[in-house]
Amino acid sequence: MAKRRYSDQSPRTYNDDFYIGMSTEYGQLSTDQRRRQRARKRAAARRRRNNRIKIVLCGILLLAIIVTIVVLICTGIKSCVSGDSTQTGGFQPATSSKNNNKGGSTAPKNTSGDSDPLSFVAPEIKDDNSKGTFSSQNGAVYLWKDSAYEIFGASADRSDIYSDVINEASDHLGKDIKVYSIMVPLHAEMSLPQRLKDEAGCTNEADNIYNAYSKFESAQPINVYNTLAQHNSEYIYFKSDHHWTGLGAYYAYTAFCEQTNQKPMTISEEGTHKIDGFTGSFHTYGTGLSDTVYYYDLPYSTSCKIYSSPDSQGQDADIYYQGETGGENSYGVFINGDQPIFTIDSECGTNKKIAVVKESFGNAFVPYLSANYSQIHVLDMRYCGITDLKKYCEDNGIEEVMFINNLMSANSGDRITDLEKLIGK
Repeated sequence: MAKRRYSDQSPRTYNDDFYIGMSTEYGQLSTDQRRRQRARKRAAARRRRNNRIKIVLCGILLLAIIVTIVVLICTGIKSCVSGDSTQTGGFQPATSSKNNNKGGSTAPKNTSGDSDPLSFVAPEIKDDNSKGTFSSQNGAVYLWKDSAYEIFGASADRSDIYSDVINEASDHLGKDIKVYSIMVPLHAEMSLPQRLKDEAGCTNEADNIYNAYSKFESAQPINVYNTLAQHNSEYIYFKSDHHWTGLGAYYAYTAFCEQTNQKPMTISEEGTHKIDGFTGSFHTYGTGLSDTVYYYDLPYSTSCKIYSSPDSQGQDADIYYQGETGGENSYGVFINGDQPIFTIDSECGTNKKIAVVKESFGNAFVPYLSANYSQIHVLDMRYCGITDLKKYCEDNGIEEVMFINNLMSANSGDRITDLEKLIGK
């Protein structure tokens, strides 16, 4: 009997209950699968979202770390460029440190404000207990860390001679001319710890200033000591030179303004200019001694003249010598260095005139006066050739005279002689 092909077989038939059952069973399975699939998708979406959040948070953290590192690196570079403890332009907020300047002074301590001319605030000097030494080339220069210091050794009563000359000048000029005197302390007073001052043989400069100021009869003493002491952690003295910096002179100027009821000009880092590579008068006495000279924009336009003598024709000049470069003469940027007579006409509009009798410390100081005086006559006591200061003031309508000297000059016999000649004694 021949086999029948599949197609020849009679078709299999299913009743309605079979189809209903299968439909119900497979339809239910399909719904469960879809539900599980949706759950898996939601879980996967949550994982992706959480991963993205983690990535963003990690990115923010990494960015914060990078910014912090960059700021620290830039701050370190800035400190290296400007000096161990100074910012650009020499500015630095005053910081408190342990006072290692115990000893020495018999001058009254300041209890009534920084402007009291007869009381003094001892500078707070950081001391790491490292050793100092005298220069092998100049026994009057002491080396400590990265600076050279001029040693001041005059007794307090030595300044009696200076106070006598200032009193004579006041008498000679008369009551119609106001006289000021500024005695500028030296770098060692503000920066050497007392143990090294003792070792170097320094005498106390506050005592010397107090002795002179206390004997003034009509001249007004200007206390810049306290202001410099407050800022002694800043770049107010050069490391390779005996002068103060433009910043130190500025702080002294603000003290002068405060004590004479005048408004001081302001300086800023934006208005700061600099000359790198200054190698000052002490440069050869130590290793690696060099500086940067900073000078600052002034608020009013000025015109200046240089005179070689009282009767000479003036030559035009700038208040800052723009051609100055690095080297041993960089301090000459201030009023073109030590000129016999240097006049400044300012557009400040006060119509006040002042004569400033000075040695080289005054060079960095007088530019700031252009904010307060319409005319400034800068007279270098060593070279000006003036023999009657009163007549010079009368001829030029000057009603105020300032004597500004660093302590070494104020106690120098040669400078006293120069002052006496200029006054007309």
